[in-house]
Amino acid sequence: MSDGPLVEKGLPPPLTQVAWSADIVSQSLEIIPILRDQQGLAWLKPVHADSLRVGTSPARAPAATVLKALSRYEIMPIVVHSTSWRTEADRMILTYAAIIDAYAAAPDGPLSVVRVGRTDLARGDATAAPPVIAVDQVIEHALRHLSWLSSDDPAIAEALRDWKTLLATYVPEPFRAFQT
Repeated sequence: MSDGPLVEKGLPPPLTQVAWSADIVSQSLEIIPILRDQQGLAWLKPVHADSLRVGTSPARAPAATVLKALSRYEIMPIVVHSTSWRTEADRMILTYAAIIDAYAAAPDGPLSVVRVGRTDLARGDATAAPPVIAVDQVIEHALRHLSWLSSDDPAIAEALRDWKTLLATYVPEPFRAFQT
């Protein structure tokens, strides 16, 4: 990891430093890097925020933006997949799970390792989203989604073949009712 500011890596400046433009839309990508280790599953979060988020314009391919953002941290995911969306403070948040093989977190680095715990999914009603969706609920949803895809999508199944045992405990929601 380099010690220089992220802006020097060819990224646009923070929105607070950009003059108003019709090309700027209040759109955020949330990136949840998930890894496995000896203790099970963990995820990476910035030391200064609840989750890793980057701004994007509608003209950019979201997955390419995710890959570029992760490359700033020298992370190369094996899977990048959009798993959910939500609104927060009048802003659309599109979440991508990024499955990574390994990450060596520096004690004073920009990302910290957080253990993945199990939680209930956020629930709304028949015509409205839940009023609040926590990051751990987003992660639970993402892992259930990836569990399903690892059985249904050949590309995801191949990429996550070594994750099969860990993902097996994340039963996709539509199928939980059929368990005995």
